[in-house]
Amino acid sequence: MKNHLLATTALVAAGVLGSQGALAEARPIELTVGGFMEQWFGYGSSDTDTVRGDVSDVDTKADAEIHFTGSTTTDNGLTFGVNVQLEAESGGDQIDEAYLFTRGGFGEILLGSENGAAYAMHYGFNSVGATLNSGDLQDWIVGTDFFLTGTYQGFRNRDNDSQKIRWISPRIAGFQIGADYSPEARQDSDSFPTETKNHRNAEEQVYSLGVNYDNTFGEVQLRLSGGFQGIGDGNLVSGETPYTYGFGALLNVGSFELGASGTHENDVATSTVPGTVGFDRTVIGGSLVHREGLKAYSVAAAYGWSEFNTGGDDEQFSVELGTRYIIGPGVSVAASLYYADRENDQTGEDTDGWAFVYGLVLQF
Repeated sequence: MKNHLLATTALVAAGVLGSQGALAEARPIELTVGGFMEQWFGYGSSDTDTVRGDVSDVDTKADAEIHFTGSTTTDNGLTFGVNVQLEAESGGDQIDEAYLFTRGGFGEILLGSENGAAYAMHYGFNSVGATLNSGDLQDWIVGTDFFLTGTYQGFRNRDNDSQKIRWISPRIAGFQIGADYSPEARQDSDSFPTETKNHRNAEEQVYSLGVNYDNTFGEVQLRLSGGFQGIGDGNLVSGETPYTYGFGALLNVGSFELGASGTHENDVATSTVPGTVGFDRTVIGGSLVHREGLKAYSVAAAYGWSEFNTGGDDEQFSVELGTRYIIGPGVSVAASLYYADRENDQTGEDTDGWAFVYGLVLQF
């Protein structure tokens, strides 16, 4: 009896220890904190015909995010991770991207609020200062338009960080493909059902396809991209499908990088709103970047041209001279000199202006 009791106790103890070991191995994913903070100071001068006349002013701008990221790799080789981005400078959207992902031999599958494959795989023209292609121009020159300043804007105009499933393949012989699907193109939306004659007045059944190529030949690196995005119920009427497509190229030779990219949006009339018309929007741009040493010092020139057509032409061209210097790990200073001119045939407005912007960028 005593021996049986001892044996039973040993088995229970072994089971408890085994359970503790399993629990120890199943620890939650540990998150790390990262992100960035940008603080900009600048002067802008604009000459507008019909909006506000002549405008000149000094201003400060800021952009900052805190990123919570973490991942773990299981015994079968799959990696699971999470990414949540908190906006430190927000006018309403406190959380930016928030998603989880799984990576393996199949590539990456992502679920959550994030941009689509066509956007994520796009190679756009570059700049190193306050970034012309990111749409910062309108912050400093009155009358310029956000969506007319960068080729990235076309792929996120109707679908910016909506809830989606996205797949991007592994890179094979330099090539990579990707696709995504969003039941509803509205960020942080958990409404159901999504398809009831578009009862929430939001785009539905949004998808995009992307492909890119990245390869190095000696000292030459070539990157190419192409993407397509379809927006179902894009104008609140089932069957209406606006679309966007775009291309990009980056060529690196030694310390120089030459870039070019473009996107085109083809929209249709909003049938539920009398008197509205469809539009076409085209944005193209190019850049030349020179980096010294281990990319510690960079200078760049960027050019963008765009046309927005709703029955009359609305054209804008813009240029930027930018520079950036890395002071130390995670610390850099940057500056941009902008010029832009916009002419709207429909309103008769003619806007032009320039700005000088200087800033400090911290990454952590």
